[in-house]
Amino acid sequence: MNGRIFSAGELQVPSVPKENAFGFVRLACCLVVMYEHCVVLGGVRLPCLNLRGIAVDVFFILSGFWVTLSFLQSGSVKEYALKRVRRIFPQYALVVSASAVLLFSFSRLPLREYVSSAGLWKYLAANFCTLNFMHPNLPGVFEGLPLGGSVNGSLWTIKVEVGFYILLPFVVRAVLRLSKNMTGGGGSVVLAALYVLSVLWEVLMPRVTERLGLPSALKNQLPAFLSYFASGMAFAFYWKNLFPKLKVAFVSCAVLLAASVLLDVPALSAAVVPFSLSVVVMSAAFFARPLFGTVKKDFSYGMYLVHYPVAMCVVSLGVFGENPAFALLAVLGISFLCAYLLEIFQNAFFASGRKLCAEADA
Repeated sequence: MNGRIFSAGELQVPSVPKENAFGFVRLACCLVVMYEHCVVLGGVRLPCLNLRGIAVDVFFILSGFWVTLSFLQSGSVKEYALKRVRRIFPQYALVVSASAVLLFSFSRLPLREYVSSAGLWKYLAANFCTLNFMHPNLPGVFEGLPLGGSVNGSLWTIKVEVGFYILLPFVVRAVLRLSKNMTGGGGSVVLAALYVLSVLWEVLMPRVTERLGLPSALKNQLPAFLSYFASGMAFAFYWKNLFPKLKVAFVSCAVLLAASVLLDVPALSAAVVPFSLSVVVMSAAFFARPLFGTVKKDFSYGMYLVHYPVAMCVVSLGVFGENPAFALLAVLGISFLCAYLLEIFQNAFFASGRKLCAEADA
């Protein structure tokens, strides 16, 4: 197996240049999300271009690309699953737990009532299962604040990521079955089918939910974002064919992307944005490397996880109303510090685990 799920005869995993600007792309998208959440939650009069949705879409494209490569380079499905768990859940679980503990200081309830409240345990149960939408609030915390006082409105994307992680092995198997060496047309049929079904979901589901009185959250589930994941996966599967064409495709895709955003036609955006955005992102990651390739350490995931509750705390304290610039800097600085500490925690956690395993084997 050569340390991979598939043998060399079945698949040649592409060799992606290590020198790239993906770190900068992730950081830039994270900062866009953080800034716009602060503007919306803080109710401040600062420019807001509503780009946070596109920034999240970029995260899904990057996941489609890098997680697919990670799967193809794994020795087994179990190894792949463990890598995903290590990457996502330690920091996620700590943020959920810390929010439940530390945000008691923002609750109107006394400690005994807070701890005994069913809302606390529902919050922990729902969020540990990545089902944030089922119970996004803590008892008595952030009441009367924007967006229903949700503790961490950013966590909805985690269940979408996890859903993609679960689906990925089945997609790769289907691609392999239809295209042995990943260069024929069979494999692309699978990705194209995912893309089309995703576009249909995004276009039709809002109408279905409205007509049938279903929860509007259905339109923001995994199928709606498969077109972005599939676009990233296409680069992982067909790297040798697509990478040389990036420079040629960049201009046309950038124009398509800009036109679809400006026209704001839902059906057009759903069909055009995912593949055009993926080309723009990949082009930026590799051809902007001389300018932005200096961002090596990636704290974007930790910052993404913690910034929303941090912003809610700052809003609750009234800092945005008194000094918006200071409030923004405070959210950014505290979020970076928390992300740095989360990284230390994760490294120490796995170092301890490896030590215990080594002692058990001795």
